[in-house]
Amino acid sequence: MTDVLQVVMVGALLAAGAGWWLFDRRPRQRIPLDEGMDDVALAQEFADVAVTRAWRLFRHWLVRRALALVSDGKALDLGCGPGYLVLDLAAEAPELSVVGLDLSAAMLDLAKARAKLAGMESRVSFKQADAQRIPVPDGSVDLVVSSFSLHHWKDPVAVLNEVARILRPGGAFLIRDLRRDLDAPSWLSFWFARWFLVPAALRRANEPLSSRDASYTPQEAAQLAEQSRLSGWRVSHARMWLTVEGTVV
Repeated sequence: MTDVLQVVMVGALLAAGAGWWLFDRRPRQRIPLDEGMDDVALAQEFADVAVTRAWRLFRHWLVRRALALVSDGKALDLGCGPGYLVLDLAAEAPELSVVGLDLSAAMLDLAKARAKLAGMESRVSFKQADAQRIPVPDGSVDLVVSSFSLHHWKDPVAVLNEVARILRPGGAFLIRDLRRDLDAPSWLSFWFARWFLVPAALRRANEPLSSRDASYTPQEAAQLAEQSRLSGWRVSHARMWLTVEGTVV
């Protein structure tokens, strides 16, 4: 065995040991986050990250999945942030009227500016509101989507009850979020991103680790749905994500 190979092997073993040491000390219990993202710098950096290729691919999947459920009528994006998913849905489904809802004025300012830049002000709209008190009538929405907002909701059962209230019979919902019970490689990729990849304001907010720490496991998400008045739900999950989706019966 050459000296170089020995050095490589020792380095790999040390890196693996350090990685496992970090992973073993991760928070196990959920650590809640604030609902809104009102810091302007934080909102702008989140918007900048959301245009990266990985996020675009994620939204592409989400749009395709959502439109397979409902492709016309009225759609609502809960926790719309800078509005990218709202615009993507409207662009792909001309028969769909899309409203973005968010608590953060900073995020909504970015969303409205993005809609104007895209020439889609007449196709979409944005409202500042609490997802626990959605300002639309009963049974008036055909599709509810949400991406990476579930872990921000102070009372997720109340929000799911609101989703049940506003959806018409046969309406659909698609709620996607991180899962807290990440495996070691996934958690370490979040750790690496927090220390070496994300911009300054997101790093100060301990992102993306703080979002992971505030997220739910698939089992916990199912318990939340079970406690709510939402019908027709199912929880699925992949390596990093969980999804609560279904059609109201």
